[in-house]
Amino acid sequence: MTNSKTFPNQNDLEVFRENYSPTIKLSDLKRNYDYDMDKFVKYSSTTKISPDPVALAAFLTHAYHALEKGLAMEIPREGFGVAKILPTIAAILELERLGHSEFATQGARGMLSSYVDFHNAHELEIPAEIKNELLSFVNKMRERKYPGGAYTLTLKELKDATNFNYERFIQARSSVRHFTGESVSPNVVRTAVSQSIKAPRTCNRETRRVYAAYEPEMRDLLLSYQSGNRGFGSKLGAVLLVTVDLRQFDIVGERNQGWVDGGLFAMSLVYALHAAGLGTCMLNWSEDCDKDQHLRGAFNIPDNEIIITLIGVWLLNEQMGVVSWLAILGLTTGLLLMTVPKRQKIQT
Repeated sequence: MTNSKTFPNQNDLEVFRENYSPTIKLSDLKRNYDYDMDKFVKYSSTTKISPDPVALAAFLTHAYHALEKGLAMEIPREGFGVAKILPTIAAILELERLGHSEFATQGARGMLSSYVDFHNAHELEIPAEIKNELLSFVNKMRERKYPGGAYTLTLKELKDATNFNYERFIQARSSVRHFTGESVSPNVVRTAVSQSIKAPRTCNRETRRVYAAYEPEMRDLLLSYQSGNRGFGSKLGAVLLVTVDLRQFDIVGERNQGWVDGGLFAMSLVYALHAAGLGTCMLNWSEDCDKDQHLRGAFNIPDNEIIITLIGVWLLNEQMGVVSWLAILGLTTGLLLMTVPKRQKIQT
């Protein structure tokens, strides 16, 4: 007997969708949002200024980055960023007193030195309310060269650095699932992470972290918490876990910034690994708060960090199958790229 029911009816489709991605109660949804909010409230400086040195270093980076932007303006104004100078000095001294002299304090020292040099070179007057303290601070460190400030980039340098077929480069990267099963060199991963640090992040605060699992036992344990690697996870050469440190955020408008900064970094990392000739696959961390806690417990991920994504890395075969989507590229570009309409005049 022939089954005439070839295609599912509307009710069958709804059942299929419910089984594929089950809905949850509103109370469970709220519990997961509360989980994220509680972390942001506890570790950021949004509702209370955090005494954590990492939070202070983030404040320092935020403050002196505002001065860096002033130096990079086409026509910087005299005495720009004056309100940031004394807090920058105070934050440097406090971090150094606490034993947290690092890239933030060094970059800030270099920035203040560049600030004074800029005003001297252009015969501009440093505002009187900060002049004595700033010059005293800068003069004490003249014997050492600190990084920071601004530099000149020429159009020729930019063109030389971008003289390659970018279209071919990005189109050649796909999330492939055919690989040799050989281990990936930690040095290659370390280089890719270093190259990815240039990815944009809020006010240059370094919030991103990467955990790497190379040993098969650790790799398989990490992948056991992620639901999208079935059929190929056991052959990965390494698995990377990208996180973001919430201690470095300090305003309510940054409540989602960790996922933005972390996502930008993860994509840059994938392209850096691609440039190194390695295969990659984003393994999303779209999990509920319970599974998030279980992974943290297994790998000692600090509670002040949010998990952004996992990335599978491997050595490539000579040939491999990839998902074909180029046929709809023109259609998707049309959906993504839209022109903002002119603002309509409101009749009053």
